[in-house]
Order: sequence, then C-alpha cells, then structure tokens
Amino acid sequence: MERDPLRLAWKTKPARHLLGFLLLTLAGFLLLVGLDLVRIVVDRAVGGGGLPDGPGTFLRIVITPPDALRADPLVLFPGFGLGPEAFALAAVGGLILVPVLIALLLTLLDWLAVGIGAGVLARVRAKVLDAVLDAPASSQDEIATVTSLAGRALARESGVLGAALLAPMQLGGMIGLAFAYVLVTDWQLGATLALALAVGGVLNARRLVLRLDAVRARHREGEAIDSAFADLGHRIPALRAHGTAPFERDRVGRALTHGHHPVETREFRMAPADSLAAATLMIAPLAVLAVGVWFAPGRPITAGAVAACILAASLAAFGVRELVQWQHIVNRAQELLADIAESLIGLQPRETHRQGAALPESGALVAQGVSAYDHASGARISGVNLTLAFPSHVALVGDGDAGPRVFAALVGGLLEPSTGRLTYGGTDLAAASPVERARRIALAGETVLIPGTLRDNLLYGCAAAPDETDGRLWDAIAVAGLDRLIHARGLSGTLNPRREPKVAAAIVDSRRAVQAALVEENLDRFVDPFNAERYNRYATIGENLLFGKAIGDTFREDRLGSHPFVRAVLEAGDLTKPLARMGLSIATSMIEIFAEIPDGHPLFERFGFFSAADRAYFEDLVERRNEKRRGAQTARDQERLIGLALRYNESRHRLGLLDEAMEARILAARADFTRMLPLSLKPSIEFYDENLFCAAASVQDNVLFGRIASDQAGAAEAVQKAIRRVLTERGLDAEVSRIGLGTPVDIQGSDLTLSEIAAIDVVRCLVRRPNILIVQRALEGLPGPAADRLVANLRRAMIGRGLVLITPEITAAMDQPPFDAVIRFERGEPVLDQRRREPEALSA
Repeated sequence: MERDPLRLAWKTKPARHLLGFLLLTLAGFLLLVGLDLVRIVVDRAVGGGGLPDGPGTFLRIVITPPDALRADPLVLFPGFGLGPEAFALAAVGGLILVPVLIALLLTLLDWLAVGIGAGVLARVRAKVLDAVLDAPASSQDEIATVTSLAGRALARESGVLGAALLAPMQLGGMIGLAFAYVLVTDWQLGATLALALAVGGVLNARRLVLRLDAVRARHREGEAIDSAFADLGHRIPALRAHGTAPFERDRVGRALTHGHHPVETREFRMAPADSLAAATLMIAPLAVLAVGVWFAPGRPITAGAVAACILAASLAAFGVRELVQWQHIVNRAQELLADIAESLIGLQPRETHRQGAALPESGALVAQGVSAYDHASGARISGVNLTLAFPSHVALVGDGDAGPRVFAALVGGLLEPSTGRLTYGGTDLAAASPVERARRIALAGETVLIPGTLRDNLLYGCAAAPDETDGRLWDAIAVAGLDRLIHARGLSGTLNPRREPKVAAAIVDSRRAVQAALVEENLDRFVDPFNAERYNRYATIGENLLFGKAIGDTFREDRLGSHPFVRAVLEAGDLTKPLARMGLSIATSMIEIFAEIPDGHPLFERFGFFSAADRAYFEDLVERRNEKRRGAQTARDQERLIGLALRYNESRHRLGLLDEAMEARILAARADFTRMLPLSLKPSIEFYDENLFCAAASVQDNVLFGRIASDQAGAAEAVQKAIRRVLTERGLDAEVSRIGLGTPVDIQGSDLTLSEIAAIDVVRCLVRRPNILIVQRALEGLPGPAADRLVANLRRAMIGRGLVLITPEITAAMDQPPFDAVIRFERGEPVLDQRRREPEALSA
C-alpha cells in the first residue's frame, strides 16, 4: 500500500487533481489581478485625491530592472486604456469581484478535495477490508490492530488525505505568486521579502519542532505522575499504619517537581521561538514597506506599488506559516499510513500457495499428520492421519467433543493446521479461497448473530438468485425445525394495518373462527378474552388499567406510575396508597427471593421487577420503610412502588397480592381513565375493540382478542397449534411466518434459546446447498427425541451429499440408516472407525 499521502492522493484521483490545478491557476491569475488593482487604485487615489477625470491604463504589468543594469522597464502586459468612468467602475468593481471569484474557485477546490479524500479513504479501507477477509484464522490480534488504525485513527486524519497534494500547491502557489509580484515590481523589495520569508520559515519550523518536543515531555510527565500516585495509593495502608504522611508528601512532591522540570525547560525554550516566529512573519510586510520608503526617492516606486507589495508580503508570510503547519499534518498522516501498511503486511497469509484453487464437488477428505490447537477452548488434536470419502455421512464422537470439534473447525476453515496437510479431492484446503471453501464445505458451529431481522440472520451468506431464495429458506427452516419458532415470533410480532389493510382485516375476521376452534377442542379454558367489563387475569395491573396498548413512550410500562394523568386517575379511585403498599410487598419479596442471586443472572433479569442497577435503591427503600423512619417515603419512592405494582400479574408472579375487591377498583379506574382521557393524549394509546385490529398489540392478541393462561402447563403450545391450523385454513399462516421472519433479533441472543441460536447457523449452511455440511453444535441442549428428529431431518436433506455430525454419542435412531463411518477421538487422536475398522481411519 502507498505510504506517502501525496502520491496516494494523486494515484487515487489524478483527473480531479488536474482539475484542481486548473482552478488554482485561475485563482493565481485572479490574485495577481487583485494585487495590481490595489496598486492602480492607490496610485490614482494618491495622485489625484481620488480617481481623476482623465483616461487611465488598467492592469498594466511592467518589470523595473535594477539601476545597475541601466535597462528600460520591461512591459509584460500593456493593459487596457479606459475612460475615467469606466476606469472607476473597473477598479472599484474589480476590488470587490476578485475576492468573490477567488472564494468561489477555492470552494470548488475544497469540494474536489472532499471527493478525493472520500476516494482515498475508500481505497485504504478497501485494502484493509480485503486483507481482513483474506487473513488467516489465527490473525485475530493483527486484525484488531489494523481495524483500529483504519477506524478512529484514520478518521481523525481523513481531513488531510483529500487535500494532501492540493493544499501545499495552493499555499506554495500563493507564496510564489506573491513573491514574484513583489520581485517584478521591484527587485530590492523582492530580495527583502525573500530574506524575511526564509528566516520566518526556519523559525516557524523550529517552533513546531519545539512544540512537538514539549508535547512529548508532557506525556512523559503524565506517565511519571500517574506512576507516582499509583505507588502512593499502594502505600496508603502502610502510610496509615506508620504515620509516614510527611515523608510521602516530600517524596511525591519531589517526584512531581522532577517530572515537571523537563516540561518547564522546554516551555522556556519554546517561548522565544514562538515570539520570534510570529514577529518575523509580521516583520515581512513591514520590511517591504521600510525598503520601499527608503528607496522611494531614488526609484520609480509608487505608493500603489508599495501598498500592493505589502499586501503580497502579508499573504506570503501567512502562507509560510500555514505551509509549515500543513507539512506537520502530512507527516503525521504519513506515519499512520506506514503503520497501516506494516499491519497489512502482517495480515498476509504466511503460506505462499494460497491462490484461490477450486474445490471439487466430491472426493476424499485426507488429513496427513495434522495437528492443531484451539486457543478459545484449549483443545487440540495431534498427528491425525484420516481419510474420509465423500459424499458420505460420518459421525465424529468421543473426547468430550473437544477432538471432533477441533477437527471440524479445521475442515471448516476456522482453524489452520499447526502441522500437516488437509486436502479435499486432491486439492489443498489452504489453497482455496474462503468463499469457495464455505460454498463447498459448510460449518454450522458457533453462531454469530448480526443486527437485523430473523430473515437477515437466516440468509446470511446465501448468494442464491432472488427467485430461489424463499424456496431454499423454507426448506432449510423445515429441516432445522425452526418453523414453530418463526410462527410464534410472528404471533408475538406486530402488523401495520395501514400498510397491509387486507391482512389486518383477515386477521380480525379469523377471530371468531379461532374462538370457535378453541371451544370445539375444549381449549377456551386456556384463554381469558379481553372484555371492557372484566379484569383479565393474565395481563398486568397496568395493562388492565389501560385496556389497550401504548403508542410511543407516553404510557410506556416503566413510565406509567409517574405519568401525571395516570396518577390523577389512581388518586381519584383511592388506589395510590394500596398500590404503593403492593409495590412495597413486591420489592420486599423480590429482595428476599433473589438475595443469593448475583446481578446479571438470567433468573434475576427474567423474573425480577427491577433491574440490577435499581436493586440497591429498592433495598434501601425497604430498609427505610421497615425502620419506619420519619420522612422515609418520598414522592419518588411512591412513584417507583406504584410502578412495581402496575407490572404485577397474579397468575404469573403468585404473591397473593390481588383479590376480587382490588380487581373491581382497577376496573372502576379503567372506566375513569377511558372517560377522562384528554384529547391530547388519545394518540398515545390504542384501546382494544373486538371489531377492529389493534396495531399496537401483537398478532396473537389480535387473533385471540385475549391472553393465553400463563399458569397452565402446555396452554401456549396447544392454543398456538389451534391458531396455526385455523390461519393455515384461511391462508394466513404464511403471512404470520413472514411477520416472524421480519422480527428483529437481539445480537446477544436473549430472545432465543441456545438450541434455536445453533439452528440458525444450520439454516445458514443449508440455504447455500453445500457439498459437505458439518454440524458442530446444533444438538446441544436438545432433548433426546428432538435431537434424533433433527439428525433424521439432516440426513434426509443431505442424501447424496456429505454430512459430518459432531456428537458425544450416536443413538440408535440417529444411526438409521447406519452412518458410513463413526470416528471416535480419544486424547486428540482418532483411534477407531467403528464401521470400517480400516487402517486409514486410525491415527498414525
């Protein structure tokens, strides 16, 4: 990769640079015009107290040679002869128009620089991306380093990349043109400016070096002080025990003074350099003025020429300062590019034979003296010599799954052999590109969930044509047994009736059919329907109070207890104190139940009424209330306790805090809530209506118009089965599954079981239609019958193709028909092929 920012920028966008040079040329011409306009206007104003009535020459450029040459002035451009009015308009208008035109040209130049910078960034990051994607599996540390450099570090320096070449050309061109104008006007003024700029450039460069040295000294001082205070913190117990505070104060004070001394020395040294650098650049235009005044009596230097030269000298001095600073920025960017280039070299595969060889559709998988170590699990295999002919179905068992999993990771490309060679169909697997390897040999191992929907996760890595994707996806879902999960997620998902009015209307129309089916199968006892006159036993107190679903954050569950309108309704129904007492009972019970369970435990996160961050607050609140201290309950405490009570569900939490009398009072408060709801708050909630689709509620709530009994074993499964049958009869099952596929997935997997997460990786592999499928973790956590069913599905789906199953043991149901080979690993070596008992299946 190119390490010089200037060459990198030029190679990335040469055409844009040429256009930029053209813009700079035009801007330079306008700069010369502007300087000469200053000369003309000042001369005419000084000569006649204003613009005279006689004709004048506009933009005449003349070189005045030194007296020693005794030559006539050299006219570079004769100028334009204009009348007095035209001259006045041209001069004054030009003074206004030239800066505006230069600003427009520089704006275009900046836009070009932005485009160039974007191209350079894309080029560098593309190289990094390619290197990361092609990096060996063992290069995690190198990948972390180069991605860090290409991320924040490169973003911080991205401003210099687009203008790396254009900015020095702009500044250098301004300096050169300004100096040339002064030199052409009078060689003595030009010599004076050259000397001033040279001295100013040297001093500014020196100032920058001293500043960098001071910055490094401050960093060293900070490290020394951190070390001193860390050591002091380590000595605190001894300091308290032995009373050595005076000694430590003197010791640390000396360390602080000693650490700051190099910084102080460099700052003293930097102060005169700063002042001299600034003074020299300020002196540049003053020196031109002084020389111009000194030699004015003996030379034809007009007041306008001196004024224009002063302006040119000021621009040149400013350019020198900016050019020195810009060079420092470019050097910093060059160091970063060099670091990225070095990191990319470290990411290159160590093997020289990796050239993207094509893999056959079938053949023998041969391991010759293969050894490997998995740093993540600590498992290893050594000296494996193994031959497996594909297509075939093979089981790798034993060794606590460690040996089989390491071997599977080797074949799947997650690990690289420490020694030995692994070939498939005579082709070295290390010589195949990762894409080709994954297309032929798919590994369902550790599932990495990605942000997006469930469909995005299931199709991750699928490159099939769009018209084939859905067919492959549903076939793979059926094999992996995820169809029930997807349907359940669809029922728990939501539907926008404005976008899909026909589907929403069909779901509302299916309510009565579902209710009739539940009655027919005696499953209606598992559902408590929504009724404005009845309390729903399987909804929380807050849900019963609203009798609808919140839209947005206004009536969100965790904010419900503190909402002013809700508090007013509760106060009117005399429910504030009873709900606060209920909340206190809930907090007390939760603290007792989860006393031995640490923060972050799944049980606490799932069943606790409050988060781990609020645990200490409620513990303190309960302790204050138990001690009955005066003023123990604040308004905030009451809001938090009411919030707990509103999330209470008797059928689920079973703390015995809700009776029929309290339910009746909540129903009365519900009526007040509905009747008194202000118009401004009505868009924040959607009430249940048996004849309408509730967009804020789940599809299941809309289909059932009620809640499934949460305290009845098997209720949810039985009811959802009946729902699915009715929806299938009405052609809505596919719509519900589509909604399920469109639900977002938590990348931490908190909304999925471990077996469901593993099944997602199986689906990812199946949709690619690989020649060999390696199933590494999909059987974990599955009960025996479910595992047998999954293996049977996989074996039917992979008929005529290769299947490698990793399992501690194979059951009789899995072994029908018998596996072509069962390889048992012990202490990292395959010791027996239970089917063939042939030498090639044994470790050498």
